[in-house]
Amino acid sequence: MTEQPSPAAALVYSDELSQHVLNPNHPMRPIRLRYMHELMAASELLNAPSLLQAEPRMASRDEILLSHDPDYVDAVRAIGSGGIVPNMYEFGIGSGDNPPRPGMYDSTALVVGGTLVATQLVRDGKVPVAFSPAGGVHHHAMFNRASGFGVFNDAAIAIQKLVDDGLRVAYVDIDCHHGDGVQAAFYKTDRVLTISLHESGQWLFPGSGFVEETGSGIGEGYSVNVPLAPYTQDELWLRTFDSTVPPLVEAYAPDLLFIQLGIDTHFRDPLTHLQITTQGFTAAVTRLLELGRVNDGTVAVGGGGYDMGAVARAWTMGLASMAGFELPDSVPESFDAVAGLDYFEDRPGPVALDEDVAEEVERFAVRTVEAVKSTIFGRHGL
Repeated sequence: MTEQPSPAAALVYSDELSQHVLNPNHPMRPIRLRYMHELMAASELLNAPSLLQAEPRMASRDEILLSHDPDYVDAVRAIGSGGIVPNMYEFGIGSGDNPPRPGMYDSTALVVGGTLVATQLVRDGKVPVAFSPAGGVHHHAMFNRASGFGVFNDAAIAIQKLVDDGLRVAYVDIDCHHGDGVQAAFYKTDRVLTISLHESGQWLFPGSGFVEETGSGIGEGYSVNVPLAPYTQDELWLRTFDSTVPPLVEAYAPDLLFIQLGIDTHFRDPLTHLQITTQGFTAAVTRLLELGRVNDGTVAVGGGGYDMGAVARAWTMGLASMAGFELPDSVPESFDAVAGLDYFEDRPGPVALDEDVAEEVERFAVRTVEAVKSTIFGRHGL
């Protein structure tokens, strides 16, 4: 009997993760996860022998408390159960980004549990990389308040558990928005290297993520921010990535790599201004997977992404890269959850920038790389 090969990657998912609605007009639509999963199925990716599939679980209150204030956690639970919390605005819950809703606690605890399942699969040596696509979008959540669609910061919780177990972790966030909640959680420690490559807070929420935010105390030099100008496209984005992320991760030599794969960098995303394609995104994922192979594994989570077609295609392409699965060029005709998708890659991509705009965008990136190298690299012997 032929021995089955070990799986190359794991996907942690259940349709339950896609069922809640923040409010009817909210740009964050969890149904995007179901569309993604349907595209993975239509592409035969879910049948790949190299892919292990796992179910999420509910995170316990004690696990959530690894990175959140008890009063805040209790307020979220009360709101999710229909209770009246007069001071909910102090906890960042109200109209706008984080509206109160039934089931708020349970749906977010399930996201956290999914990321913890992915982390444990890697820790146990079941797979070298595990992907929890429902996670990551909570990267703005703070210790005692919700922020930017984030309620319980699954990435910070999972990383804190790893740190408590004695591991050193590198966290790389390629979401269009600065990963401020994860940065804040580990700003004063050298046990976690956080790197966020994002559209500058000069133009985009949360208004932070500048190169000067480098950590404090023993954490000085372990918070790294790589802000970019609006309209940055693939070639420059990847060149900036290559100039900063690999050398820092390699110098830090973490026990485990944790990557946040937001696709709100996409040129059709309605909330942001970078102009990345699905193939540019996948090129960055491939680079991150290469970095992860030199340590004890990689945990991947999703993140932002508000164009439904970009989310479905990019995260399918990302998981295919993790599993070593070759996707077809064309989106299967049987996939009809999102209309108008012909190819996995963007054909065509964004229009070329006017020369003067392209030059200014380039100058901004060059200044950012120079600033990161002058303020951070020396701390890591580079």
